[in-house]
Amino acid sequence: MPGFVRRNWRLKLLAVVLAIFSWAGVVLATNPPGTRSISIPVPQPPSPDVSLPAGYLLTQAIPNLTVDITGTEDHLNSFSKSSLQVTVDYAAVKVVGDQVPATVRLPVKITNSDPNIDLDDPPVSLEAEVDSTGTASEPVQIEVSHAPPAGYQDNPGVATPATVTATGPEHELVGIVIKTQPPIDLSNQRANFDTSGIRVYPYSAQGRYLSDVNLSPAAVNVAIAVVGVDTTRTSSVVLGNITGAAAGTQVIVDTYSPMTVTLTGSQDIINGASLATVTTGGIDVAGQTGTVTYKVPIETPTGITASAASATVTITVSLLPTPTPAATSPAASPSAAT
Repeated sequence: MPGFVRRNWRLKLLAVVLAIFSWAGVVLATNPPGTRSISIPVPQPPSPDVSLPAGYLLTQAIPNLTVDITGTEDHLNSFSKSSLQVTVDYAAVKVVGDQVPATVRLPVKITNSDPNIDLDDPPVSLEAEVDSTGTASEPVQIEVSHAPPAGYQDNPGVATPATVTATGPEHELVGIVIKTQPPIDLSNQRANFDTSGIRVYPYSAQGRYLSDVNLSPAAVNVAIAVVGVDTTRTSSVVLGNITGAAAGTQVIVDTYSPMTVTLTGSQDIINGASLATVTTGGIDVAGQTGTVTYKVPIETPTGITASAASATVTITVSLLPTPTPAATSPAASPSAAT
């Protein structure tokens, strides 16, 4: 070794060490190391790549995992969550056997593919809420928010199909109720309600929506009979137009019966002011002389019936009396001139 290298080697070594430390200090001052907490999603079954043992399911989604990563500031800033792969040993669910529902701790492994980042004490297990899979066939309850308008009433609705199959956590299926939603509004319904594609949803006996229960089918057809409430009222009978009388004749209505009828029909129609009277059909007396009795229909609105379908009308057609000429007095003779 040349003498200039050996000469004062301790001093030279110290200088090199100090230089390295100075360089490291400058580097770390501009790009210091640090630690960050990140949230990463957990693969959830069922999915193409993740599944639970047959007969089990998660009763709620597993929340994200919180992982601490360490590295320089630049490396932390450029880090992508896609560098971490989470693997859960879902096969360990079988340890609960038939003791469900249960909370089970499952092994988890986090693999890091970023060489510039380290994991700081990553989690090695997580908790999952599991239950066994169950099915139930339940009737559909048709929910109605508003009754039909005054004068109408609805009969119990019919769903087609009448029952649907619920699939989900077995403990959620106890006392399950299947309802149509949103409730059906009949407040303006004056005819039968018949609509397909009405959605159905699962609820607990306490009214809680069961988001983890699936229904098949998810929609039904709903038919509800809406009928008018019948009532009655008394209405006066008014004769229709009498036409066809020849010139020089007079028409006299001798009698007609009935003069009143009882109307029966839908409450919201029959109470209208326009039904205070009903009218008969018209009568054509063309060519008639003398007294004739007619049977004419009593006209009512559609859906309304009268206690008598027709009225009996007796009409006399006679010639108008010929006027008698007024008598004339003889003209007075002029008085004789005196």
